[in-house]
Amino acid sequence: MRTLNKHPQWHNQPLRLNDEERKDPVLIIDDFFDCYHLQEARQLLWDWMVEIVSSHRSIASDPQERNNHIFFYEKMEALVEAALIIRRKHHKMNRRSRKI
Repeated sequence: MRTLNKHPQWHNQPLRLNDEERKDPVLIIDDFFDCYHLQEARQLLWDWMVEIVSSHRSIASDPQERNNHIFFYEKMEALVEAALIIRRKHHKMNRRSRKI
């Protein structure tokens, strides 16, 4: 499956999602949290960040580049947390609508 494509029309378009997932992105959020608990996702993100910033094989040797990776890490962690809240609200709303 494509994860990076340099075609200009696809720069801000999902490449990994199929048609069903584009119509209902909560499917992806559900799948993610079926595979990972929040703490596991945090740990994996942290492990990646430590490897990028501190490893002798690091791709981030420049201080500005390291700062960019740390900033991205923080944004990804916040995104995962927001996705968890969206998932919980979505499932709570679905349970309420089934009771009616």
